[in-house]
Amino acid sequence: MRKLLYLLLFLGTCMLSACSYDSETAVKNGDVINMHGPVYNFPRFERFLNNIEAKEAASVRITNYTLEGKPTLYNLSFDGSLFDLEIDSSKNKDRGDSPAKENMTCSELVSEEGQQLFTYTLEGCQQDPTVESFIILSVMKEQVEDHEH
Repeated sequence: MRKLLYLLLFLGTCMLSACSYDSETAVKNGDVINMHGPVYNFPRFERFLNNIEAKEAASVRITNYTLEGKPTLYNLSFDGSLFDLEIDSSKNKDRGDSPAKENMTCSELVSEEGQQLFTYTLEGCQQDPTVESFIILSVMKEQVEDHEH
């Protein structure tokens, strides 16, 4: 009986951990991580930007966490001319009626410099008539300047 209880606890833990996507897992997977302030693995995003500038195919995953720690994954790829974005909210159980996954194609990635932030926005998006642009990442200026060579 005791072995059965341990087995059930083990299986339950495995099932729960498969549903979560914590920041440690995201770091291990090489994701660019936005935690409402600091952005981790930002050099990975810089390499993505360099590939775009060179018109080379590239991809990056950006994981944005809500204040409650719920993840939304942005799987962004560039084929040399267009951007494909898959928004994966399946790991965010508080997403309400929002679909688990959405896809859009966009023509441009624009960087805007504000007083405190650099904002990266996809523009020319084709998904829904109401979505023409989509912010994928905002980074504190000092964090970007720390990584410039």
